[in-house]
Amino acid sequence: MAVKKLSLDEKIGQRFIIGVNDSDILPIIDLIDKYNIGGVILYKKNYNSYSDMLKVIERFKETNRGNKIPLFIAIDQEGGIVNRMPPEVNNLRNIYDVSKYDKKLVPKYADIIGNILSNSGINMNLAPSLDIYNGSKSKVVFKRCFYGDENNVATLGKKYIEEMKKNNIISVVKHFPGHGASKLDSHFIIPYIHNYKDMLVTHVTPFKSVFEEAPAVMLGHLVIRKLTKLLPVTMSNSFIINQIRCKCNYDGLIMTDEINMLRRHLLYRFNYVNKILKSDSDIVLVKIKNYKEGTKILEKYKKMLSKDKELKENLNKHVDRILAVKTKYNINDKTNFKGIDIDKINKEIDLLNKKI
Repeated sequence: MAVKKLSLDEKIGQRFIIGVNDSDILPIIDLIDKYNIGGVILYKKNYNSYSDMLKVIERFKETNRGNKIPLFIAIDQEGGIVNRMPPEVNNLRNIYDVSKYDKKLVPKYADIIGNILSNSGINMNLAPSLDIYNGSKSKVVFKRCFYGDENNVATLGKKYIEEMKKNNIISVVKHFPGHGASKLDSHFIIPYIHNYKDMLVTHVTPFKSVFEEAPAVMLGHLVIRKLTKLLPVTMSNSFIINQIRCKCNYDGLIMTDEINMLRRHLLYRFNYVNKILKSDSDIVLVKIKNYKEGTKILEKYKKMLSKDKELKENLNKHVDRILAVKTKYNINDKTNFKGIDIDKINKEIDLLNKKI
């Protein structure tokens, strides 16, 4: 599907991956049906069991069949402390512990996750984390990242992405330019990073090393003094263009971290959505409370486009990248995915966990 064959509303919808952290998924169903959103993100509260999860995914895909472009079905399935699987599916140990014990286990770890996702109708995983754990300085990424220095993280990140590709899963590496540079958790407070030289030399290294393989990268809500001023990376268009598009020569998908995390921070309460929508991120990740909140963001973006010619021209570039990835990974809305053999998968998970 070419961009020129899409209406303005269809293009707008493609820029958004939206989820609701609730058992009531009707707001997302309505946004798929009426606003042609580009994707959905699954949250654990969307289902109570594995069979429920499959039904939710089927419903999303069936709703989207009237639209021209198939959906990204995304999930934040890192394993360990970030686990979105229903209770019947055993959880893997944290990737930090696995890679510290034996880095040769990482491909199997990723293959298990990729196998679960691909057989469940999911096509995008917000993983792996390429943040670097620097002891007590970065407790927020501890256990979620690979063990070792930047070169080891890069090597293991590549292996992880390779296994995801074998299962036809889009990996979204995160949190560029490296959440490990701060000990603060951006879910609760915006981290300010003062040592930008260390950031650009050390923490960016794993990302630069995997950019040829990585179809997508997620930006962290991180302020880097002297480079983004008082703005987090997700709002700094100059940083995105200079550091990712130009210096790293990356032309894959750029995605924001979940934008409503920023509502907690007084500094960004006003017009933070406008700033993010004007940035060079291709995909905006949003967790909404209800349908009205979703429509408000989409309508706000449409209104901004009507007043900004450059923003409207950039929309085509964003959609071009999105369509390219959906085509490359043969994303579709088929619902004939077989589901996993839970007993078999659990045995594989238990066997890997017991090795550590």
